[in-house]
Amino acid sequence: MQPHVVLPPIDDLSAESATLTWGFALRRFPPELEAEYMRFTFQSYQQTRRKAIVLLLISIVAFIGFDLLLSQHLVSPTITLPAMVLRLCALLIIVFAASRVLKSPDVATGDLWIPIALGSLSLAMLLITVLYLPVVEQMQLPFGLEGMMLIQMAIFFPIGYSYRKSLYLALATLLLTYVAIYLATAEALSMQFHVSLAYLVAASVAAGAAGYCHEHSMRTLFLTKRTLRNMADTDGLTQLYNRRSFDLLLQRALQEAQREHNCIALIMLDLDHFKAYNDLYGHPAGDLALQRIAGVLAGNARRGLDFAARLGGEEFALVLHNPDRTYLASVCESIRKQIHSGLAIEHLKNPAQVMTASLGASFSQADDSPTSLYQRADEALYRAKAGGRNRVEID
Repeated sequence: MQPHVVLPPIDDLSAESATLTWGFALRRFPPELEAEYMRFTFQSYQQTRRKAIVLLLISIVAFIGFDLLLSQHLVSPTITLPAMVLRLCALLIIVFAASRVLKSPDVATGDLWIPIALGSLSLAMLLITVLYLPVVEQMQLPFGLEGMMLIQMAIFFPIGYSYRKSLYLALATLLLTYVAIYLATAEALSMQFHVSLAYLVAASVAAGAAGYCHEHSMRTLFLTKRTLRNMADTDGLTQLYNRRSFDLLLQRALQEAQREHNCIALIMLDLDHFKAYNDLYGHPAGDLALQRIAGVLAGNARRGLDFAARLGGEEFALVLHNPDRTYLASVCESIRKQIHSGLAIEHLKNPAQVMTASLGASFSQADDSPTSLYQRADEALYRAKAGGRNRVEID
């Protein structure tokens, strides 16, 4: 009969599955995940933004040509000239904003200049609509807000811009349109005005709904890709980095340390008599023990560039960025004590009667490769095992 094992419960709800409950357009992820999502969407639409800018510029130039045609045949230049000036101003703002966004493809730049471009376009179209109202009345043409409908659709066009901000801009445009046209419309056009406004509201709702569905799909896609990436990069049992990720991150960390003329430290950890633990308590208990050990290592990766990994079986690694010898020795001893005395996982086949670990560590050198650093840390770990286990060796 196997001995009874008492271990604190492990929460089986991962952070990734918890974030799925936040996958709605009008809600936000937790701050760090939201920032990652905004980078994801902004980068996903780089090509779309370029095409949208070209299409927008062509449309504005076409409208300017239409203004010229009207000024020559139908409308007084006193009306078309201000309209052309407004379009040119919007065109210049959009060109400048586009140059900023294309030259600095980061979320902060997009958050600043995309709403400026869309806002200037909305305001210019609204003022032009007001300017042409006397012409519509004089020529007894049907009153319409087709131009503002196109603006509302443009606001929700998927270019990687925040849906929430698009919604605010669309609502502000709708409100300003109502106020401006209401004040500028003659009494006889009031009925046509309200009918056109109803169409504008319907178009805005349709564009907003489409934008909402698209945002929801993008958030779901983002979570799915992130989950798949994490599954490829992390160990499924412990949620630490796996061996593949460890090799890549170790090489990157070593190159960065050599470039900045500092060092990293690699700590190798191996659980003592772990096969005997599995034989005595069973593999489910062994899995729980590995999860608890992983929690200790993750808790000691305290600085931004530190990381922990499970290399396979009962072997783990922890990389510390630019530590001194005192700090490295302190971390190693703290890990050893936390496993031995803090967790105190019963292990009757271990001389200490509880789960223990041996640790070996080494500092990187100027001419190190990941292989040479790994080899020295592994040799230090071997000395710790050969020296009696439950101890630390630093190269």
